[in-house]
Amino acid sequence: MSNCPRCQTLLPDPPERFCPNCGADVSLLPPPLPSEVSPAATSIPPVPLPPPSGWSPGPGAREGTPWERRHQIGFATALIETTQRVLTAPGAFFRAMPVTGGMGSPLLYAVIIGYAGIVISAIYDFVLESVMGSTFSRLGGGGSEAIAGLMPYFQGGIGLGMKLIFGPLLLVISLLVLSGIVHLALMGLGGAARGFEATFRVACYSEAAALLNIIPVCGGVIGPIVMIVLMIIGVAEAHGTTRGRAAAAVLLPIVLCCCCVLIPLVGGLASLIGASMQ
Repeated sequence: MSNCPRCQTLLPDPPERFCPNCGADVSLLPPPLPSEVSPAATSIPPVPLPPPSGWSPGPGAREGTPWERRHQIGFATALIETTQRVLTAPGAFFRAMPVTGGMGSPLLYAVIIGYAGIVISAIYDFVLESVMGSTFSRLGGGGSEAIAGLMPYFQGGIGLGMKLIFGPLLLVISLLVLSGIVHLALMGLGGAARGFEATFRVACYSEAAALLNIIPVCGGVIGPIVMIVLMIIGVAEAHGTTRGRAAAAVLLPIVLCCCCVLIPLVGGLASLIGASMQ
């Protein structure tokens, strides 16, 4: 049995590559100092020791995120600094992100930022519909009575209220489903060096892209693309895998979903064209 050279937590036997407490890559950290006492030699619980003078964390060490230090630096500061780091330096951010420690804190960040994006998008949609009027409604219905009957629930004041009320719940469900599908794909590709929590944390912090909805008209298109890029970078850093494998794990479910939607749609259009020609 041995201790993690960074946080002094007792490592499992046989030891794993990553420390279960701080996420550090044990193989890349310097060996413990001779003065450190093994917990097996004493009945006193091990106390984390400060790093020696001049020592800096190795490449496998995870320094943490501003959001998970919000009790020390302040809620607003942590929220702003975390979002800024995710959008401007995602590689460094996800490299420092702990891969364990609970899913509640990252989920809270995702709900706050994601809901802000939903509110912005819902307001833009409401204003657009108010300007476009009935023309927008007819285009949305696409000539189908069934779809036209559902359109009032997605448009106008009712649609705005539905998005504001059910937005957080739908956001949580979508994050869980997205993380699960990406993690299963990553496992199938042999790149899941960490558990589901690591993938879920990446998805939660990637919600920072939802703030791009503030850009009129094109924000709703740019945001999802940026989130995919953040997910690829984050999965690669969190699981210690290649960017190519991470990209395959993130993009494969999207491609499959698109195929599941497009194939029946193309078949339906072909049937309609054939019926009209007859």
